[in-house]
Amino acid sequence: MKLSNYVLGIHSNVKPSAGFVDGHAWITINTVVGKGSFAKSFGLWPDGHPRTKDNGDKTDVRVGMESARGYANRYYALTYLQHTQLLTLIKTTEHWFYTNNCSSWASEIVKRLYKTEVDADDWLGIETPRELSRSIQILEHREPTSITNPKILVWRLTRRGYRRVK
Repeated sequence: MKLSNYVLGIHSNVKPSAGFVDGHAWITINTVVGKGSFAKSFGLWPDGHPRTKDNGDKTDVRVGMESARGYANRYYALTYLQHTQLLTLIKTTEHWFYTNNCSSWASEIVKRLYKTEVDADDWLGIETPRELSRSIQILEHREPTSITNPKILVWRLTRRGYRRVK
């Protein structure tokens, strides 16, 4: 599988010690060009938030509201197929609920593309930016990533199920 020049970032803007309802989580698609890159952010926001307009039944995935980096950041290389799948996931209509919030949405994107978890589960099964931040920090301590050195996880479907290629 050939890697693309796109890198997925997952981010949280709070420390693991933050309050239960504090913070925000989002993803970025980073386009790597030469020695530089530029990012486009995507996050799940409720219609009732002061920074958003109520758009009715349209998707609550908002574009360009977040920065390229947060307090905690993790990066994954995208193959061309994964990039296409990511664009499809982003275009899927999503609605914000307490059980489908910014943290659960960002975490689920990584899980669907890479079949690996960046855990965001906090108390009572509610996913939070602080727990996502804690999970990112643990993963980054074990194996640091960056836009120029993303984690490479590629899976191939075989007769026996999915198998990791790299």
